[in-house]
Amino acid sequence: MQASSPHPLKAKILAMMVLRVVLALAFLGITTWFQIKEYSYAQINFYPIYAVVVTVGLLTIFYSLALNRIENLVSFTYLQVTVDIALATVIVYITGGTESYLHALYPLSVIGAAILLSKRGGFYAASVASIAYGVLIDMDFYRMLPAKYKVIHSMATPGWEEVFTTVATNILAYFTVAYLTGYLAEKTLRAERELEEKEIDFERLEILNRQIVENITSGIMTLDEQLRITSFNREAELVTGYTLREVYYRNIDEVFPEMIKAAGDGIDRNNARFEKKFKRKDGEEVHLGFTISEGQGGDVDQIVIFQDLTQLKALEEQLRRDEKLKALGELSVGIAHEIRNPLASISGSIQLLNEDLALSAEDNKLMEIVLRETERLNALITDYLLFARPAQEKRDVVNIGAVIEDTVKVFRNRPEASGIRIVMDAPGALIQGDARQLGQVFWNLFINAAQAMDGAGTLTVTSRLIPPGGHAQAGISPGFVSIRVEDTGKGIKPEHAAKIFDPFFSTKNAGTGLGLAIVHRIIETHGGSIEVRSRTGKGAAFEIKLPVEAVSSLG
Repeated sequence: MQASSPHPLKAKILAMMVLRVVLALAFLGITTWFQIKEYSYAQINFYPIYAVVVTVGLLTIFYSLALNRIENLVSFTYLQVTVDIALATVIVYITGGTESYLHALYPLSVIGAAILLSKRGGFYAASVASIAYGVLIDMDFYRMLPAKYKVIHSMATPGWEEVFTTVATNILAYFTVAYLTGYLAEKTLRAERELEEKEIDFERLEILNRQIVENITSGIMTLDEQLRITSFNREAELVTGYTLREVYYRNIDEVFPEMIKAAGDGIDRNNARFEKKFKRKDGEEVHLGFTISEGQGGDVDQIVIFQDLTQLKALEEQLRRDEKLKALGELSVGIAHEIRNPLASISGSIQLLNEDLALSAEDNKLMEIVLRETERLNALITDYLLFARPAQEKRDVVNIGAVIEDTVKVFRNRPEASGIRIVMDAPGALIQGDARQLGQVFWNLFINAAQAMDGAGTLTVTSRLIPPGGHAQAGISPGFVSIRVEDTGKGIKPEHAAKIFDPFFSTKNAGTGLGLAIVHRIIETHGGSIEVRSRTGKGAAFEIKLPVEAVSSLG
């Protein structure tokens, strides 16, 4: 909690207290000195001067002690102004009355009141000063006050006209000073308030700008003239994994290697957008798009704005693949049918010839090769057609957990799986789909995993529900089911990761390159998605997400 700031009137009162002491003693000393020069030293009575000095000192001490205890500072100020005028009247009286030079103390009291209390306080002080000064001069003129308290005993008596002129002139001066000082004080106060309001507005604007920068969906950082990072907003921390404390005053090349070099030099880069791959703090590689613009120098010599384009690049790659598949599918379906019909005729003819002809052992072996290759070509065309145009069979409610379990049971009996440890934790979830096609998806993934592990390793199959909004509620669709198929094989090389779902791309000598392409195609037709994460030499993990209808237990 912030400490409350002192009342502005209190500071002015303290200043007036100090000024009062200085001015009163200065005027009193100077005037007394002038009057000593005009009169003999023996004529001067110093006791009243001592009394005034002591009174001013005691009043200052009293005001100082009472200031922190007084709640109504305005009334306290009026009291001080009244006491000051009374004190000024005493000083004028003891320094000669009508002949005193210290009637200038009255305007000072009026000025102080106008500054502290604006016009109203100034006119109050002018009125009190006029009354006090007028009464004092009249009583002194008619010898109604005892002369023994005066510092100087003058025998000269001024004329009535002179006294009247002096009183009238001074009273007019008091009210003029009150008006002018009050007017200037009010103007000053109004200007101070406007400045304070502007300062508040600037603070609000600064807070608003800071909030906008912190919540904008782009990473923003500033660099000084030595290319050191001087600011780092919240999105920049999320994109890079670094906090402001970790990157503050570090050279940009330590966090974003060669970013400035990639942007080049010159004015042209202010309007250009650049793209480059960088590594996050956790080692994950991200694709950043960034712009660099010139700042105002100092700590903001350059401004860098960047976004994580990794997901956008993945979407672009998927769209590119889909467009390629669409064009290829339209062409391939017709060709595949044209090849399949003659292939069936060839296969049938070879079988008839094999039955009717008496062939040697070597010829029989050649005949078997022809039949086997014919069947392989037919299987290839079948896979190709499945990839190019998956069968749009009627979709049923399928328990994805049961499909995975059935596929795992069949896979366990394969020779490739004899040395593989299978770990499965796949609770059931009901989806709309084709059980045969989904089984084909997991079968292809299991076969690929076995080949990547060379028949020895661990195959882990897990699933979990991803509810919309982060939590499941009764009667509401849980959202998606995520199935993860992970192996401990050789992994996928980074340069191959973007191509594994492309048709006819294979790293195996005997592979057709259609297995993962078919997987991707079937998942896509089921309204789902598939992603792969891999580290060379440490295995690969395929994650499939499918929309679910409801939750089901396998029991």
